[in-house]
Amino acid sequence: MPRKPTPQPSHYVGEQKVTPQPIGEKCNPLCPLFMCGRNALFVANKPFKGRIVKTAQCRLTGGECIGGECQYSSCKVNSLLPDNRCAKALEKKVGRVSDEELFKQMMQFEEYDVSDFKRY
Repeated sequence: MPRKPTPQPSHYVGEQKVTPQPIGEKCNPLCPLFMCGRNALFVANKPFKGRIVKTAQCRLTGGECIGGECQYSSCKVNSLLPDNRCAKALEKKVGRVSDEELFKQMMQFEEYDVSDFKRY
């Protein structure tokens, strides 16, 4: 009997994992992980200086999507922060601490004397 394929999480397209596409730190409504809670988001192609540019449009307002500022905006991987920033973009900016540096910091904390904290 053939096995059913296991369902992929919503941030996978086919076999490839979708990555967030923020603009700087801000959430981008054209990101493949961006979702509209009212299902009013659609992508339109508009001419701009002789080129075709994709823009995110809102069916509710009839204009451009305002992205993370909208009350119905959400992210498939829950990386949309309340101030319209993408947590995945902020993760990339924060430097990773190596294991050696972390161990040195732990040793500094462990070098204190317990008698300094005793109450008499």
